[in-house]
Amino acid sequence: MTSITKSQNQIRLTADPHKPLSPAIYPTSVFLFENTAELIDFVEAKSPDRFEYARYGNPTRRAMEYVLAELEGAEDAVLCASGMAACTMPVLALLQNGDHLIFTSDSYLKTRTFIEKTLPAFGIATTIVEPDIQAVEAAIRPETKLVFTEMPTNPLYRVIDLEGLTSLCRKRGLISMIDSTLASPVNLNPIRHGADLVVHSMTKYFAGQNDLIAGGVAGRKDLVSQVRDRIGELGAILPAQECYRLYMSTKTMQLRVERQNATTLALAEYLEGHARIRKVYHPMLASNVDAEQARRYLRGGGCLFTIDIDGGFDQMRAFCDATKVFRIGPSFGSPESLLDPPVIMSHWNVAPEQRAAMGITDSMVRISVGLEDVNELKADLDQALQKAF
Repeated sequence: MTSITKSQNQIRLTADPHKPLSPAIYPTSVFLFENTAELIDFVEAKSPDRFEYARYGNPTRRAMEYVLAELEGAEDAVLCASGMAACTMPVLALLQNGDHLIFTSDSYLKTRTFIEKTLPAFGIATTIVEPDIQAVEAAIRPETKLVFTEMPTNPLYRVIDLEGLTSLCRKRGLISMIDSTLASPVNLNPIRHGADLVVHSMTKYFAGQNDLIAGGVAGRKDLVSQVRDRIGELGAILPAQECYRLYMSTKTMQLRVERQNATTLALAEYLEGHARIRKVYHPMLASNVDAEQARRYLRGGGCLFTIDIDGGFDQMRAFCDATKVFRIGPSFGSPESLLDPPVIMSHWNVAPEQRAAMGITDSMVRISVGLEDVNELKADLDQALQKAF
């Protein structure tokens, strides 16, 4: 990964003739032209670095897009209104009626809902497979156009053979798209392993404060250009003020993520040996089914891990209710540590047999680790487990 500070310094020196330390905020919806000749030049150039109407682009947004592209080693990048927009806009931009998409299981439920329930209305067929190369290859059809996977996946942290996947996609003429939200550019750069596109919910590690919603897409310039057009067409834009705040918070992302990597792994290793824990899911644990792939591709495991508590639903609830430092809430990547029981938070309305097929149990808790002291967090988990039984 390119140093975050270095990448932002480079953008600062090249994107604005005044070379400000921080990007300027352009709170305008309209950009003017001196005359029709300038307007014609703009229309013919079709450059994302020139602006007319803020739904299609803004200098503040463009500054942060350069940073995202630099961090991911991408030809170009575009920001959008949310992580869900980052996942959905490329699909809606690149696929059409009659196309087929392959998506891997163990994923963010809302993404899977979009793929399984929304895309068929557009005439786009989908297949959900396990996150391994053989399953993906077996699902390819003549009409397949895009393969989409998370890395790591959520909430069981599967790690696919990324270079194997991107090599397969290139060989078969398919677009590869990786949701790298759980990793962040600090821990993984999918494009450097051959991916065509990488998407992020920048609400998480980039923003890092639980105070704004944002998404981003980086990758091949020709693909990003199509995604940018669709974002402008559907209005899924990120306002200039939010782009500025995202730019500023990204400056500390590397420091935050590296600390969260270390604290999270320490807690996961500790709880793996706890008598009241049935199983711990973390990409860097030796017990992880894809541990070899994780060590090969990831520089760190991120701030998430999942535990399956001994007992059942009642013990899980008692554990969550007994914590003092950890709070109950969704999302991750923030300074505050959070607990997310998926059976309630995200899968409450999913049929039990379908939850079981997804690997979600009644006693499972996804843990997002913040920036608190590791010993304080360990003590809190310990006392909560004691009270749960």
